[in-house]
Amino acid sequence: MSIFSFRTVPMTASSTSYLTGPLAPVDPSDATWFPFDVDLTGNRMQWLRCDEALIQASVFLDPRMPAEGRPQALTPLAPVADLPRSPNAPAWLWHTSFCGSTLLARLLHLAPYSVALREPLVLRRLGDAADAGLDVALWLRPITDLLARPWHPDGHVIVKPTHAVLNIARPAMAAHPESRGIVLTSGLEDFVVSHLKKTSDTLANVPVLAARALRAGTLAQRLSPEALNPPSVLAAAALQWAAQRDVVAALREEVGERVRLLDWTIIRHDMEEAAVATSTFLQLPLPDEALRTQTRRLAATHSKASTRPYDIRVRDQEHRLLRTTYAQEVSQALHWAERHVLPALPAQALSIGF
Repeated sequence: MSIFSFRTVPMTASSTSYLTGPLAPVDPSDATWFPFDVDLTGNRMQWLRCDEALIQASVFLDPRMPAEGRPQALTPLAPVADLPRSPNAPAWLWHTSFCGSTLLARLLHLAPYSVALREPLVLRRLGDAADAGLDVALWLRPITDLLARPWHPDGHVIVKPTHAVLNIARPAMAAHPESRGIVLTSGLEDFVVSHLKKTSDTLANVPVLAARALRAGTLAQRLSPEALNPPSVLAAAALQWAAQRDVVAALREEVGERVRLLDWTIIRHDMEEAAVATSTFLQLPLPDEALRTQTRRLAATHSKASTRPYDIRVRDQEHRLLRTTYAQEVSQALHWAERHVLPALPAQALSIGF
């Protein structure tokens, strides 16, 4: 079946799912009123009243948040002109998934100097709308300004969107010409092997994500019919990797030195130096020693389960076991990609940056 047979169905905001109490007056200038969800066609926004502790404790800022973090107010979406402007531009952590982005976002969350927002649902809504062919330019600056509101005086905000919204990376950075961004990536083999740790439901969604990434860029125009018909879910993952790298190459070409690539191999080689280099490039005012201390502490725990011991050594062992167990399946997917997909990528799409 052609990869283009799959298409993401844009999600719509619910008017009742998260209501847990009476409406409260919203102060859009206050970062503790978080823009949790938005229904662009219905002109509505759900605001989440929360504190920084909940932001830090939540792996992702979407319905997977802890129960106490559910939105408390559903209010009409304010006119664009009435939404507050942030004094700071967000620092962006774009990524292609399976590359340490959640870990790096946790490292850079260092109050009171910075707060990291991991995969806000409102950006997924914008990405879905854009993928469906809607013009989201009117809302990009107001919504990203809401996300960029500082949580502390002179504090900065790092925004890590989900990888599925790479389709709006270029207009998002254009909306903030002063902003800088890092794009986290991983190698093709590492990306493919990482899928072997995922659930069947996640794997079933790979063709959808591959098709979405292809629609965001121009790679599909240079691919043969064979390349658009991956023979396995791991081959579809390889196609997704290539399509995302093509989108990233276009982003780098457009914004130039405002964005840099950071590959997982660089992070795993020296996590402290990678964190410091990222902070410096993003112009974050993070004290060097505090950042290094936090990096050493968090490097020993799982990025998505902070109470679970986990480190680079354990991750490498997992990947070696998976690569050995599924050697034939992985090799077939890589060989298929090398033959049908990789020759269509521009050279800059294969660099690892920094």
